[in-house]
Amino acid sequence: MRERLTAAFVVLAVVLLFGAGLVRSYVLRDLVREQESSHLRQEAELIAAIMRDREAAGVRVDQAFLDSLVGVEARLEYDPVKGRTLVAHGDEYAGTDDPTEDMSVRARTDGASLILSQSDQVIRDIVGRDTGSIAALFLLIAVVAGIVGFVIASALSSPFQRLAVAAGNLGRGRFDLELPRTRIPEARAISNALRTSALQLEDRVHRERDFAEHASHVLKTPLTGLRLELEDLTLRDDVPTDVKEAAARSLAAVDEVGAVAGELVELSRRGSLVAGAELPLVDLATQLAQRWADRLGVRSRTLTAAAEGNLAITYTPGPVEHVTDLLLADVVRRASGAVRLVFFGEEAGQLRIRIESEGRAQEHQHDGETLDRIAQARAVVEALGGRVTGEHPADGIEVLLPRR
Repeated sequence: MRERLTAAFVVLAVVLLFGAGLVRSYVLRDLVREQESSHLRQEAELIAAIMRDREAAGVRVDQAFLDSLVGVEARLEYDPVKGRTLVAHGDEYAGTDDPTEDMSVRARTDGASLILSQSDQVIRDIVGRDTGSIAALFLLIAVVAGIVGFVIASALSSPFQRLAVAAGNLGRGRFDLELPRTRIPEARAISNALRTSALQLEDRVHRERDFAEHASHVLKTPLTGLRLELEDLTLRDDVPTDVKEAAARSLAAVDEVGAVAGELVELSRRGSLVAGAELPLVDLATQLAQRWADRLGVRSRTLTAAAEGNLAITYTPGPVEHVTDLLLADVVRRASGAVRLVFFGEEAGQLRIRIESEGRAQEHQHDGETLDRIAQARAVVEALGGRVTGEHPADGIEVLLPRR
């Protein structure tokens, strides 16, 4: 988008300059023609005055004298009342030798008339002398327009680029969107829509977790009580045999209902947050490890990572990225030395993440830091139905996430 906006600015500037140049060339051509016509008229009057003096002195106007009066780019025609018409050409005259087709001025003396003319090529040459400077000016303005266009395009496209990143994160299941603050109405509308969608999805996750916990309690607690009653009934001696057999059959049915209820609750917990966004554990671990290895490398710290267990199992990347980012940001703030990151895919589908660091950072390195990222990570994980154990990266922090 930024490149297209910059190109649009440059093209617009060149088109406007080209249009202005065309208008300028026509105006300049008229001005030069008017100036050259005035100059030609003055020159013709001067030549006429010289010829009148010569005629008054009784000296005949001949070809040699006429050649001495004509300019290098002009044509001079002398037509006496009696005698032959004389024509003199300048060395650089490029006209048609027809005064009616050239720019010409007529003047009279006492005994003759003269016509001084010059080709329109003179005007074209004068106008064309600015071609190089105009081209250089066009190039300079195009470069300036490109720089200004790049700056303006960057300012205009930056919010939309950040919105694209935020939309991609939302599509991966992340709710902690970094949305731009901008005065562009379209960008603000998109930002509000993304924020609303993120809040709705996060609310959906909380409601699903509450539903799973409530369903587990509401279904399993009565079934457990009923099972105990039926077991007690089968163990009593004062109950007929057929009643005990019916109680045993009911006990088996209760166990089946309990198993189905457990499967339904587990299925609601294991459903994907964003359909189609899942990544295999090995790919997800590789992406996170590479990203944080680069960030820690800037601080002269190393990161070693491993993916273990069921590597083919898939997870929605957003929550895993969010939790890992919070924990590793806490590692940067409170820990020192090399960092170890391990992803373990349980056969049952849960994801276990363990983060360790070699040592603890100096206290002054994080004085004034108010964010408790461990608490943030714990809130996110618990909202997903998981848990976090550990308080400091130097002692090891472990996260257990359900398959979502």
